[in-house]
Amino acid sequence: MKKLMTMAEVAKELNIPESTARYYRDHFIDYIPSVGEGRKKRYRLETVEVLRFIAEGFKRKLTAIEIEDGLSQMFPKNIDMKDTTATTTAVVQQQSENDNNYYALQLQNALEQMNATMKIIADQKEEITELRKHVADIEKQQQKQEDYINNQLEERDRKLMESLREIQEAKNEIANAREEKKGFFARLFK
Repeated sequence: MKKLMTMAEVAKELNIPESTARYYRDHFIDYIPSVGEGRKKRYRLETVEVLRFIAEGFKRKLTAIEIEDGLSQMFPKNIDMKDTTATTTAVVQQQSENDNNYYALQLQNALEQMNATMKIIADQKEEITELRKHVADIEKQQQKQEDYINNQLEERDRKLMESLREIQEAKNEIANAREEKKGFFARLFK
């Protein structure tokens, strides 16, 4: 025998406030499978899935009419009939059709989410490629600047060394010229 639940247990199972679960139940009562009446009313396990579907519909900002349309495709409508055998047969047949629709919808949602994820991944790969190209361009530009600076420093060093050499040669020539002049005066005063 299937376990029957109170509305508080159903709400706890869904992690929603009991008042919210009761609100959903009251607005979509035709789709809530229950047993008993009044304070002794209990809910079948299917109630959890029905209320989960309703909660997800409201989270996606669907209208009550849109949610009811979805419920009619996914879950059997509860009908009070005196002949419980006929009701059970009708509910089971409709339930199997609704199960197929439910799983098809779940599969479609999963595929849509997967496609969205794949698109995000593709966009991120493209962005990563662009960023890598940008980094490579910056590194190339930085290398060019570094080479230019090194060339300029080498050229400056070469010119500086050449200037120092010329200055040294000029000093040597001046010193030699002085030496020669001293020699002339020294000869003159001897």
